Amino acid sequence: TSVAKGMEDRDRDRKIVEIVKIFLRSIVLYRQFYDDYQKGTFRFEEVQKLVDDKGQSLLFNLKKICHSIFRENNSSSSKEQLLDLAVSSIFHEAMIIRENCYQVETYGPKAKALEGKPQKGPHEKKFLKELDRTLERAKKRLTVELKETNALLSETLEQLKDFMASYPENGLLMRFFLEDENLLKEVFGPERLEELFSTIHKEGRLAVLQTAAKSYYHSGYYQQAADTIKKALALTTDNETRFLYFFYSGLRDYYENNYRTALENFQAAKGLEASASVETTSHLEYLKRINSLSRVIQETPQETNKDLQGVT
Repeated sequence: TSVAKGMEDRDRDRKIVEIVKIFLRSIVLYRQFYDDYQKGTFRFEEVQKLVDDKGQSLLFNLKKICHSIFRENNSSSSKEQLLDLAVSSIFHEAMIIRENCYQVETYGPKAKALEGKPQKGPHEKKFLKELDRTLERAKKRLTVELKETNALLSETLEQLKDFMASYPENGLLMRFFLEDENLLKEVFGPERLEELFSTIHKEGRLAVLQTAAKSYYHSGYYQQAADTIKKALALTTDNETRFLYFFYSGLRDYYENNYRTALENFQAAKGLEASASVETTSHLEYLKRINSLSRVIQETPQETNKDLQGVT
C-alpha cells in the first residue's frame, strides 16, 4: 500500500542520515587518534570506539547499515554500492590497525618487563627475541596502516559528497545538516559549508532550509517548520516561501490554542494565494487545510474561548 511504501521510504531516509552521521563522526574520531599517534599518545581504547567486532563501534554499525540497504538491495545505485565497498574496506583496514595496536600496547610492556628479569633460559631468550621482532613488525604495520587508512578516509569523504548529493529531497538529511551544522563545519571546514550545500542543491542553503522545513511540517513539528522557513526568508522574499511561513506559523498557533494569531496567519497566507509562484498539489493541500482549520476556529463558540472574542 501507499502507507507501507511511505513508511519504507522514510525508514530508508532515516538510514541514509545515520550513514552520513556515523561516517562524519568516524572521521572526527580518526583524525583525533591519528593526531595522537603522531604525538606518541595513541591508545588502544581510542581505537575500540572506532572499530570492533562486537557491534559497539562506529565503523561496525556503519558497515552494518550500509550492507542492510545497499548490499541486500539490487536497486542500489552505483554511488551507493561504491560507498558500501569503501566503508567495508575502511572497516577491515581499521581492524588491522586495532590488532596491531593491541599487540604493541599489550605485549610490548610485558615483553620489556620480562627482558629485565634475570636468570632467563635459552628458550625464554629466544622467545623474547622473536616476540621483539614481532612487535617491531606490528609497529611498522601500524604506521603504514594508519597512513593508508587516513588516505582512504579522505578519498571516501569526497565520495560522500557525491553520495549526499543523490538525496536532495531527503528532508531528514537536510534537517541533520542544520541541526548538526557544527559537525559539518568540523569535518569539511566552516569555509566550505556553503559549497557543500550548493553541491546538494542548486539553490544552496535556501533549498536546504526549505526542504528541512517541509520535513518538519510533515512530521508535525510546526514550531521547527516555522522557525526554519523564517531563516529561508532571510535569503529570499518570494511569495511561496512567505506563504509557507504564514501557513506553518498558523498551524503552530492553532495547536497551541492561540486561535486569534492562527487566524491572522492563515488569512495572511490566503492573501498570498493568488500571487504564489506555483500552485502545486501540495500547495492546494495546504490551502484546503487552512480553510478547514479556519472554519473550526470560526465555528468555536466565542464564549467558551476567550482567545476568540472579537474575532470575525
